[in-house]
Amino acid sequence: MSSANIIEQAKRSAAFAAVDKHVDSTVRVLGVGSGSTVVYAAERLVQLKNEGKLNPDLLCVPTSFQSKQLIVDAGLRAADLDDLPVLDPESGDFASIDVTIDGADEVDSELNAIKGGGGAHLREKLVANASRKLVLIADSRKNSETLGTKWDKGIPVEVSPLAWRTIKRQLERMVPLSRAHGSAKAQSAAFGFEHPQAVLRQAVRKAGPVVTDNGNFILDVGVGSIYDPLAVEQLIKMVPGVVEVGIFSGMAMEAWFGNEDGSIVCREPQSLK
Repeated sequence: MSSANIIEQAKRSAAFAAVDKHVDSTVRVLGVGSGSTVVYAAERLVQLKNEGKLNPDLLCVPTSFQSKQLIVDAGLRAADLDDLPVLDPESGDFASIDVTIDGADEVDSELNAIKGGGGAHLREKLVANASRKLVLIADSRKNSETLGTKWDKGIPVEVSPLAWRTIKRQLERMVPLSRAHGSAKAQSAAFGFEHPQAVLRQAVRKAGPVVTDNGNFILDVGVGSIYDPLAVEQLIKMVPGVVEVGIFSGMAMEAWFGNEDGSIVCREPQSLK
């Protein structure tokens, strides 16, 4: 088996294991993430649907154009976040999404994650934030101790096209100290580089920049190793014109990684052990 096929099988194993644990007939609303590994989660959902093991009223909330197509192609019902019906007759409010299963570009020991390699991190974060549980799935190449050590393409930052050059300059002037935003780690470096390096993401097979599902641009912001993900996320978010940051700090409860030898690793945040 080629190395590419081994990696795909690892993704498939992680996705199947996560779906089997977290999606059953009690799940009424499921968040469906984006990316190559989520394709295999959708494959498993189809199998469970055909076996009659899913809730017949299951609603799936997509995080991108890609995941909406996966949901529709699987014969499942798609619903946008704001279109979810009222489910709690007592309060009259919609409680939350039961669980969201999503991919990741890198996951550290505390399950902080870099996401947005596919440009969908704004919607991914909206759906994750509305979920009771966020479960990440990936192959073992994404399993890391510290963010920024394996994913070297920079933090995906969705920005307004109106002033992307100005936003880029402001991001590149950031300093690495956590005290810049009042972090509890006041004297420590939040990231490795002396100053970030931001690059406008260019499209493939299309002239010009990548345009997100929301009509924005993406700056890939290199900062080196990320020692304080929450601090870096907040520092970037403070720059006017930044729409969303591809750092997911303290959001995931569980991460599944498929290894090349066929084994699967399930991790919780290290601090919970």
